[in-house]
Amino acid sequence: MIQVISRNAVLRYKRRSAVVLGVLLLGIFFTVPSAASPSGHGRVERFLQISTDASGEATQTVLAFGPIHAKGTDTPVSDTEDVFTFPAGTLSVTHHPKKQSDSSDPVTCLFTHTERGDYRITGGSGAYAGADGHGHYTLKVSVIGCDESVPPEVFTLVIKASGPLHL
Repeated sequence: MIQVISRNAVLRYKRRSAVVLGVLLLGIFFTVPSAASPSGHGRVERFLQISTDASGEATQTVLAFGPIHAKGTDTPVSDTEDVFTFPAGTLSVTHHPKKQSDSSDPVTCLFTHTERGDYRITGGSGAYAGADGHGHYTLKVSVIGCDESVPPEVFTLVIKASGPLHL
């Protein structure tokens, strides 16, 4: 019997992700920043996370583009909370899915999970103390593998998020 990677496996990867990011082409991801103050207060922040770690155990990298322009890490706190750690400080993030869908093809052993939702920056530390912001995110997980007892042949997790950030 052919089995597709379970929803529990996808949930494990979603927990490792958060509000972050992904992209087929980075050029699609970048847009013109808002006309807010040149100091970076209230400008659009973009987060990007791309992972090929099917185990979900590797440290997840988060890229930030906007008022924060840095490479950091994502530490899940719960299913709906994460902490992004950058060289100059941290951001606390909560996220909530609004729409989700799954599909599977037992012939090709392809399983996909997509999700859209909202996030909120609820604070920070260091240079980002008092940070506040919100926005939308998209998440897509693609898995090729028919047997849950072995690692999948292919695994990708791509998360994109963007919205105003006030520092």
